[in-house]
Formats: sequence, structure tokens, C-alpha cells
Amino acid sequence: MAVDAVTWAEFEQADEALAKRVMARIEGHRHVIMATLRADGSPRVSGMEAPIRSGHLWLGMTPGSRKAVDLGRDPRFSLHSAPDAETLAKGDARIDGIAQHADASQQQVFVAGHRYSIDDPSIMVLYVAMITRVVLVRVSGDSLLIERWTPATGRDTQRIQ
Repeated sequence: MAVDAVTWAEFEQADEALAKRVMARIEGHRHVIMATLRADGSPRVSGMEAPIRSGHLWLGMTPGSRKAVDLGRDPRFSLHSAPDAETLAKGDARIDGIAQHADASQQQVFVAGHRYSIDDPSIMVLYVAMITRVVLVRVSGDSLLIERWTPATGRDTQRIQ
């Protein structure tokens, strides 16, 4: 079964307003939480940086790290932002997707734009996130507002009183 998956740029082009809100949540803190699948199928959560730039959501990690091994075996992942506050006024974002190994040209783009100097890119395993689902949950007035987006269906908004 094929899964529809898009780059960050394609998501942003399809739903710019939601992409801006989700980006603000993902980049609102230096770290996000990434869930991967262990060999036995159980979940593993790890903290990491996940910058969004040059049209991609990047997943960089140390070779041999548990999350790198997990993604090498099963490329499915989920990223979760840190909540902005107890009120969730800005929201709580999740991005699900498939981690795709960055090719040499993508790795050069990542290294050139990184906040720290990376002299030897071989010190990391670098993936480009191919997005399959985005969810932003926030409190709006006296309701819970849930915005879901997939490449196949676009945005679906649900308001829970």
C-alpha cells in the first residue's frame, strides 16, 4: 500500500496558513520529541532538533543512535512539539511521516544552512522528512480546535465544545 508523502515545501504550498502555525510550534523550542519504532514494534521517544528550512523538515542524528537504527529499519516517525503553555493557545503540533535518507546534494544544503559549522557531515545520519499527516490542536475560546492535514485529503478542521 503506497502512502502519500510530501516535502515541507509541498505541504507549505498546499496549506500555507497551517504550515506557518505548525512551523511556529516546531521551531518554538530548540527540541522536539520524535517517536520511532523499535525492532519489536514498540514505540521509542527521543529528543532532537528538527529544523525547517530550504523546503525541508530535517532529521539529523548521530550514527548508531537508537533513533537512527530505528529509522534505518522502519522509516516511519512522528514528531511532537512542546506545548506553548497550559492554555494551548498556539497549539500542540504533530507531524507524521517517512524518513528518507538525504542524498549528497541535500546534505550540502543542510550543512550550508546549519546554525553550527559542520566540517565533517559524515558525523551524522541525515534524513529528509516526507510528511504524511500534520495535526495542530489548540484551544480557541471555549473550544478545542483540531486541524488535520494529509496530502490526500487536505485540511479537515474539527471544533469540540
